[in-house]
Amino acid sequence: MVEVTKIGNKTLVMDGKILSLFRKGSLLRQMYYGGYEDFDGANGGVWKKYINIPIKTVPLEYAQYLIEIDDTNVSVYNAKGDLKAQASIASEFWSLVRSDGFDIRAFDHLFRQLWFWVEEFDYANKIAKIWIKLPEFSEELNIAFGNSYASESSYNNPKEVFEWYDDFTEDTLANYNMNYPDQWSVDTEKGWLVFIHTPNRIDDLDIPLSMKDYRVFTRMMTNDGSGQIWHTAVTKRLPNGDNVQIAHKVAGPSGYAEQPRIGKYIAGKLTVIYAKDQNTYANNWYEYETWFIGDYIKFRWAGPASVISEVVVTHTDAHFNTEGSVRIHLHRDNAGSVYSYIDLIIIHKSIDPATFGTPRIMEF
Repeated sequence: MVEVTKIGNKTLVMDGKILSLFRKGSLLRQMYYGGYEDFDGANGGVWKKYINIPIKTVPLEYAQYLIEIDDTNVSVYNAKGDLKAQASIASEFWSLVRSDGFDIRAFDHLFRQLWFWVEEFDYANKIAKIWIKLPEFSEELNIAFGNSYASESSYNNPKEVFEWYDDFTEDTLANYNMNYPDQWSVDTEKGWLVFIHTPNRIDDLDIPLSMKDYRVFTRMMTNDGSGQIWHTAVTKRLPNGDNVQIAHKVAGPSGYAEQPRIGKYIAGKLTVIYAKDQNTYANNWYEYETWFIGDYIKFRWAGPASVISEVVVTHTDAHFNTEGSVRIHLHRDNAGSVYSYIDLIIIHKSIDPATFGTPRIMEF
């Protein structure tokens, strides 16, 4: 509804929650009334609406959830990728959100801002992926939008959302444990962790986390043109020195058809519980995602278009369901120097303590 009021030679126009003052057809001032203005980076504007996701089972510990918004749906997923809640309400989001997504904010039922990370935001194709760190005892999960003046939020920080996040845009070697630190370096310009393999030397990149259930995402590449390199996307290093691992083997330009595999080293003996023939190639980036959740292991790897696969294994082996640190293991089989690169590591909890009601759009 539009209301027009004359004040001398000025005209006051009220359109929804926008108040505009004109003189002889020229806009003198415009402001919003109503809405919400207390989030960071408001820049004098207000947030008009938010996606409200009720929580039916209140989490007793913090967890990470993924909110996906496409051209139709707002969807909530847990760490395993299970759909938790969904509603066809995305059109209102895309009609008001900034084209750069800078007005996105996350908050709880007490209007406290939450840590979040916008993994992807494609305004033209209407695709948004937003990770949220949901605190314990939260009763709502909310996504605010619709402030055209907003600057990017300081709460958009993956290092606060996840258990571990490193894109190697800073020199973070001191955060890791390794056998041969002189063989590692960080190329901050490219955002790569670089490892130079020398003959008969195996190195482990240990991440000092002790967790039972988690997901690890890594992206790695080797420039090897002749020999063989083991890329272990995840090794769960147990307190007694044993480990369970997800391994991937890369050889020269012609590829190598033996791995990936899921196995365990117990008392120095390797037992393979899953293996797949899969051609893999040097000089290609490979993405690895691994979930350890109770008796459930999920492993997904992707590289060139012909190398995309996924496996889910359920088991009764207690070793896989034991708390342990995270290790990335790199092994050069034969002589000659070669480089391996890692450009991203993300680790988050794989627990799923909350249940959600149907998402809806609310006004402030």
